[in-house]
Amino acid sequence: MGAKFYNPSIQTLPREDLRALQEERLRELILRVFDQPVPFFKQKLEAAGIGPDDVKTLEDLRRVPRTTKDELRQSEVEHPPLGDYRGAKLSECIRLSTSTGTTGKPTVIPFTRHDLEIEFEVAGRMFTRQGYGPNEIVTHAHPGGLNGGQALLGGALEEFGSLNVPVGPPQSKEDAERAVNLWRELRPTRYEMFGPALHTFWETAVEMGLDPKADLGMKSPNEIPPHRTFSAGIECFAFLGCSCDEFNGAHVAEDHAILEAVDPASGDPVPEGTRGHLVITTITKDNFLLRYDMEELIRIDTSECPCGETHLRAWWDGRAKDAVSVGEKFVLPMDVELILRDIPEVSTPAIEYQLVRTADTSTLRLRVEAQEPTDEVAATVSAALKSLDVPLRLELLASGALPRPAYKPLRVVDE
Repeated sequence: MGAKFYNPSIQTLPREDLRALQEERLRELILRVFDQPVPFFKQKLEAAGIGPDDVKTLEDLRRVPRTTKDELRQSEVEHPPLGDYRGAKLSECIRLSTSTGTTGKPTVIPFTRHDLEIEFEVAGRMFTRQGYGPNEIVTHAHPGGLNGGQALLGGALEEFGSLNVPVGPPQSKEDAERAVNLWRELRPTRYEMFGPALHTFWETAVEMGLDPKADLGMKSPNEIPPHRTFSAGIECFAFLGCSCDEFNGAHVAEDHAILEAVDPASGDPVPEGTRGHLVITTITKDNFLLRYDMEELIRIDTSECPCGETHLRAWWDGRAKDAVSVGEKFVLPMDVELILRDIPEVSTPAIEYQLVRTADTSTLRLRVEAQEPTDEVAATVSAALKSLDVPLRLELLASGALPRPAYKPLRVVDE
């Protein structure tokens, strides 16, 4: 493990060699679909007139029909309990989790030992890019139980050699205080958690009379750069990538996954740097997914990065279902957040905001917390948000007015 790259020979592989490796693994995957077989994907390919020798290049892959999460859920209903799209039998798996259920009914997720090894290896690349060293004490607040984020992140940290300190989401004031008291003793070197949980712990520490930075070694939520990490979800590829020191997109593990940004209607690739649906093919996992349309919006860039890593960079901009219609435009929470980050009055110590979706699409309704919700601050925020180029109705609220989810942020609400 070098100081800069966890797996230097792969992370700096010339792009033409990286493409050749992807296509070799893609061909093996397609043959496996037919030979094993994997019924769900075999039937999908056959229905499209695609045989075992018809997908040899990345261009050929575009002929494969996309798969959505609703299709996977239907497969599980028709072939309980795991569906007929799995690449490994349950007897070959060593861990079972579920997705968070953020977009609907949770999906059951089995892992083979090989699947976990891949996640852990790519997580090692992420930790190394982020400057992790020996003897790190890493605390996190992912849910446990069947929600597999806690176990997966903990296993990756342990494999990397860090001290794994899971505290779980702060479901109550007592939960948060218990974690803060533990951190006073341990002094973690890293806090790996979503912004809402980190903000709750920060506020709890302040209420306890502590300085979160000085007493706990904690960074405030607004110090976490946007687009720092890139995940395709625990059901697909949790630790897919993260940014390097350039903080200009997240390097994605292309030796293990093929990423596409496509037009949701046509399925054609969109130009680099523009938003398209994330379509991913995992080419090395036992429990793989083939052209899985996550219905999330991303941008990609294959140009050379100054850091020396050759794998493409990607930006996760949000879920397609979270796009709020305003006239003929669509606004994503990320569009708002990137503007609010530059306004100290509403971004210190964290940005708390909600887009309110109503039947009236003529105006964007936006709720934003401020430490001091004055008319002057409202004018500053409104002026900055003019760059969205949509009619806006701003509700500036006092700090603490919006709910604090214990895990993932809730940035769009329907009324």
